[in-house]
Amino acid sequence: MKKVHQPPNILWLCTDQQRYDTINALGNPYLQTPNIDSLVNTGVAFTHAHCQSPICTPSRASFLTGMYPSSVHGCINGNDIWDDAAPLITKTLADAGYDCGLAGKFHLSGARGRIEPRVNDGYRVFDWSHHPSDDWPEGHAYAEWLKNQGYAYKELMDRYDYIPEELHQTTWCANQAIDFITQSHHTPWLFSFNCFDPHAPFDAPQKYVDRFDLNSLPGPLFQASDIEAQRRLS
Repeated sequence: MKKVHQPPNILWLCTDQQRYDTINALGNPYLQTPNIDSLVNTGVAFTHAHCQSPICTPSRASFLTGMYPSSVHGCINGNDIWDDAAPLITKTLADAGYDCGLAGKFHLSGARGRIEPRVNDGYRVFDWSHHPSDDWPEGHAYAEWLKNQGYAYKELMDRYDYIPEELHQTTWCANQAIDFITQSHHTPWLFSFNCFDPHAPFDAPQKYVDRFDLNSLPGPLFQASDIEAQRRLS
């Protein structure tokens, strides 16, 4: 009897601004990244691949469409409007019968001072959280959850040096992913886990910070001109 091919479930983990050389298994002797190391050691690590753009939004646009940023997106960080003519892989999978969900960032268009406009993305579950802060009055799923726990992000940052693990945006994203994955699915699924870490504001839970002697870590490699370039991007 011919074996029926079952489409795989897909858990898509996307960290923000994380370079390959922040991973222990890929050569960083200073950092402890056991879970990522496990993925490297049991899967495939593309050690000779390069992202299509070093800027957040064009890079996301590229890997979600398979197109060059110059074809689908400008080279700036946050176009006002996304072109729905560009096919997103999540919409393609949804059209093929996948149940798709997201927690965290999306950032295919600008989100500064506003909720990012929803596009034809194929997600049934869309728990949008562009940034841990609560600068948006509504529509920001993590900030709304935090308020329901009796907290506000800025108050937590004022009270603690680091955000408690149970209230952290990365923890929230993980719990949203677990909730989605453990639901009863009658079709294959895809979940996009798009946490904000390790992007600034560098608010890792204290117990993870305590694993390192910060004074023994090498300093960042940069040129003075890099600081001004960052200001222009901010």
